[in-house]
Amino acid sequence: MTLTPHPNQSDARRRVDVLVVGGGPVGLITSYTLAKQKLSVLNIEQHVKADQAKYGRAVVLYPRSMEMLDQLGLFDEIREIGFIMRGSVTFKNGQKVDNRGWSFIQEAIDGNSNFEYCLGIRQPFTEECFRNRIEEIDANALTAPAKLIDFSVNNASEYPVTAQIDINGEIIDIQAKYLVGADGGQSIVRHLANIAFPGKQSPFKWIRLDATVRTNMPAPREAAVSIESPTHGNILWIPVDNGRSRVGIVWTDHDNEPTEETIIQEVKKAIQPFDVDFVTLDWWTKYDIGQRVAERFKDGPIILAGDAAHAHSSASAQGMNTGIHDSTNLGWKLAGVLKGWYSERVLDTYEDERKSSAQKVIQIDTDVASCVSGTIPAHLNAPPDADPNEYLIKLYKANASFNVGLGVSYGENLINRSNPKAPTLAIQVGHRPVDPPLFQPGAKFPKRMQEFMPNNGKFWIAVFAGGLDPDSKVPKLRETSVERFAVLKEYLEGPSSFVNTLSPVFQFLTIIRGDGIFQSAETLDDTGIGKVVHDRTGEAYEAYGVDDMEGAIVVLRPDGVVGFFAGMDQEEDIAKYFEEFVLPRSTNGPLNGVHQKLGVVLVDDSAKGKGTQTKIQSIT
Repeated sequence: MTLTPHPNQSDARRRVDVLVVGGGPVGLITSYTLAKQKLSVLNIEQHVKADQAKYGRAVVLYPRSMEMLDQLGLFDEIREIGFIMRGSVTFKNGQKVDNRGWSFIQEAIDGNSNFEYCLGIRQPFTEECFRNRIEEIDANALTAPAKLIDFSVNNASEYPVTAQIDINGEIIDIQAKYLVGADGGQSIVRHLANIAFPGKQSPFKWIRLDATVRTNMPAPREAAVSIESPTHGNILWIPVDNGRSRVGIVWTDHDNEPTEETIIQEVKKAIQPFDVDFVTLDWWTKYDIGQRVAERFKDGPIILAGDAAHAHSSASAQGMNTGIHDSTNLGWKLAGVLKGWYSERVLDTYEDERKSSAQKVIQIDTDVASCVSGTIPAHLNAPPDADPNEYLIKLYKANASFNVGLGVSYGENLINRSNPKAPTLAIQVGHRPVDPPLFQPGAKFPKRMQEFMPNNGKFWIAVFAGGLDPDSKVPKLRETSVERFAVLKEYLEGPSSFVNTLSPVFQFLTIIRGDGIFQSAETLDDTGIGKVVHDRTGEAYEAYGVDDMEGAIVVLRPDGVVGFFAGMDQEEDIAKYFEEFVLPRSTNGPLNGVHQKLGVVLVDDSAKGKGTQTKIQSIT
């Protein structure tokens, strides 16, 4: 690919909003998010991915990662390729043993997500899917092979970062407002920024491989498999795409480097008494285990994400999943700041939230990797004859919800704020809420709440308007709910409401509890606020802990995390929440003089000689 010079710039210089270094999943998701917001982004990757091995690297996607990719619009192609894994099985001495290995992962998933499975898909295939989507938006966003040579920062400039890029031997200067380092554990961005990467290296060495195999091991492609080996640690065996299996063992021969032949022999020894024949061996690697977290994730316009910011083992399949959390957290914040929607302080929360999460990953991984390798960490004070697998079970069980991403949460900060006056709900700020079924008017089948709330960089405000009046002969809200809804809507549509004075980052979903609704406006005694959906089963109100006689308002961040919630009559508290970080509109008056209704835009055509009629246009 070639670089397109920026207007009024020489061919040797280009200006972009964001320069992303690294063409792995983290860099690509970040680039996609920015490009989708119509920001100029350049993603450089030192390797030509098509020339690299088509196999290897990360292979497991957890439910929360799939949810986030789905809300970004990046999951459909991936789900067609990956292998759906439900449940797990563990073998010891050739016999199946219950309540071991990955069984607790499935327990943490069941009933908590629409994605009640893990997906086995090798990283090169996810990258290809992401690249395809980026190229649909911006054909010039990706450049490979291209390597970052150096960069300098001048904070007084509109484009503070000037980077030197080597593209096929030609050095080109790129100016950017931000530089994102998503270039892996050996990050050149982190090195050039002089950001320390403290941590420790463990003595353990692991082998990972992708292969097509024949084996007499029961159900090798029905679930995630672990084998408790007395010689090669807790063996990983995962079915992935295209008939392949990912196998992982501990490499015990520290005196010799592995070869394809010795690896095959070691795997055969490791899974005894089962037999295995290798039809193909697509890829293999040996790597040392280490745990590190960057001293800073953000240093002015320099931002680190993924393995560039944190490194750990693959014992809990956290690498790509943690990186997806990073890029999803970063993308909307960076895009919103660049578009003038959000204060720079919103971007500062990226480091606060993701560094604390990475530190927890490292804390867990240090113990898990040790137990997988057959050594119980000393701080667990195990007796001399203790089984490392027993301690591994305890670690998996205690951290299963966090590991699958559903339990990842963030503390209170600028964008996660508790409200002492709010009603008591079953949700918490900084946490992922549940994803209940909701019905569009007249629909036979429901959709998930997340499906109504795509991640487009804007906030979603869910208005739980209340439940149907059981004494009414027609489907209608209780009178008190109708009155509260009318007052709220009148405020929101007023010229001084935050909807009309702050940047346009608000999207609404009105949720009515009850069945048998014929027409939403009749039930509400007014048109809805944004889209209107029906909670016919009551699951949404129950899951969120909303009293259908009182209602509630829940603010969800673009990445689906609960930011704030309030009572139906606490619109001023919601305004104060947003006024802390959403910037005022840059235009004179609401929407350039067009009065905003919630769910419709009323356009006055009288100035065009069409009388005083209005035409109604949907807005999203």
